[in-house]
Amino acid sequence: MIIIAFFIGLVFSVPIGPLGMIMLKRSVEKGFWDGFSIAIIDSIAGFIFSLTFLIGFSQIELDPTFKLCTQVIGLLFLLFIGIKEIFFNANKQSIKKNIILNKGSLLGNLLLVIGYYISNPTLWAFWINISVYANTNLISQNSLHNYILFSFLYALGVLTTQYLAIKVMKNLDRFEKVKHTLKFVSSGLFVVTLSYFFYTSIKSLEVQWNTFAQIFQ
Repeated sequence: MIIIAFFIGLVFSVPIGPLGMIMLKRSVEKGFWDGFSIAIIDSIAGFIFSLTFLIGFSQIELDPTFKLCTQVIGLLFLLFIGIKEIFFNANKQSIKKNIILNKGSLLGNLLLVIGYYISNPTLWAFWINISVYANTNLISQNSLHNYILFSFLYALGVLTTQYLAIKVMKNLDRFEKVKHTLKFVSSGLFVVTLSYFFYTSIKSLEVQWNTFAQIFQ
């Protein structure tokens, strides 16, 4: 659990979305702490999101039908968001411009991250799936201590990735070209994530089908 929780935060916090682009851009244009303050707030928000979803879905293991329905809903939600982001993102530039106009103060960064987490359905879809998977396969004992540990390690992975990304971007001049590369990596991670969640949903469906089959035998 320790390694996987840190790895999830490490991989899935690659700064490829609007918030990540703002963080990197501010670190390049205004200095390290202007960008890293966003990363710190982002990791704290990730910790809160992780802990909330893990506790909220801690009883899913007791109800296989509810677990399956949640996985399918999360999978469809994630698929919808992915298709929308890849093929129907014409308004993304105007949205990002409005966010970038926000000042780099600590309060401004706090409001920026809060707004991003509340209004970003991708995060909700992501944590619906991750919380089900973590409660089922990673966390052996459903306790507040384990949920806090998992969430802390996830947040630490988030902070590590974003710190390294800022340090790298400070030494790069061609920000726009790197941004396109990060977008390509983002699409690859999305496909891998979606494929894995699809696989786990199919496995849950098989278990549920076998249970029904045994009842009617």
